[in-house]
Amino acid sequence: MGAGVLIARAFRALSAASIAASLLIAVAPAQAHRLKLRPLRPGAIESVRLFHPQARDRVRKTPLRASAATRLEAHSAETRFRTQDGYEIPVAVSSAYTPDPNVEQGYVNLLGGLVHGSELGKISVYIATPSQLENTFCGQGALACYVGDDERMYVPGVNAHSDPPVQFLIAHEYGHHIELNRSNSPWSAYDQGAKRWATYENVCALERRGKVATNYYNDPSEAFAESYGDMNLPGVDFIYTDLLKPDTGAFDAIREDVLNPWRQPAPLALRGTFHAHGVSKHTFRVKTPLDGNASFMISAPADASYRLRVRANGRVVKRRSTHPAGTANYTICGSRTITVQVARVSGSGPFTVTAQLP
Repeated sequence: MGAGVLIARAFRALSAASIAASLLIAVAPAQAHRLKLRPLRPGAIESVRLFHPQARDRVRKTPLRASAATRLEAHSAETRFRTQDGYEIPVAVSSAYTPDPNVEQGYVNLLGGLVHGSELGKISVYIATPSQLENTFCGQGALACYVGDDERMYVPGVNAHSDPPVQFLIAHEYGHHIELNRSNSPWSAYDQGAKRWATYENVCALERRGKVATNYYNDPSEAFAESYGDMNLPGVDFIYTDLLKPDTGAFDAIREDVLNPWRQPAPLALRGTFHAHGVSKHTFRVKTPLDGNASFMISAPADASYRLRVRANGRVVKRRSTHPAGTANYTICGSRTITVQVARVSGSGPFTVTAQLP
């Protein structure tokens, strides 16, 4: 997945009565009796046990039925509402509902209360019926979804029997919005989760071993969004792989990802000197708190020849000499420290290893 991918959230289906009512509305949206928007449930979220369908992830760059979605959205009322910290969020309401500014403002107030950064100013919300979510926007079995191309979440307006509550659906979809607006280079945060969370949960190593990203319930992207939702609104059972089940450390990593986004590698200079007679090796232990791409370049006097070795997990993973000069690149995946060793082949004088670390 990546930017422009539709991520459909799988939850237990709404009540039969709610779905039946919304199906009637979907067939005849212009009928006199429209559905009433219901305020989000107040208070804490009760713990619920969720149904596990076979698979409900829909990978699309457009809604399920793009032309039908366009028609529905063209006849939807859209209003902009402000959060307490000043972000303006467009909220569109399906014509199957009677618009209610107080309810719509409640959706925006919830978004404003989630842990967020400036990406909040890029989100938009569409409130649809359950049948519209399943049959037009998201896909079978999905109660909500997020479309990355538009940075838009599609969520239900009928919530009396939603399990989990609509506010948790909103928080989960906002987790996908966080992923889209964060970096986890060289991987996609939209696919693997944001940098610090993905490192904490060891996503890179788990993917290399085929333990995650094999199906919907092993998807790191979904696990990140669910963990983000649980951090903001605890109480809903975690339905994804236990390998990515969140704890306090995971919540701390997510909070840091949201409030202090990782942007680019940090530079580090390792320096030493070789004399004509004396030690022939210098060794540095380097902390690597985050997974990602690292690079090492050694410089030395023109009349000297030095050799660089990078060790991870007890083995040499990269070599580079001063002649010919070049950069040693290595992808850190699960190693929290590496060893950088510089050996003198000939000559003498100072050297510098310029490193870029994630």
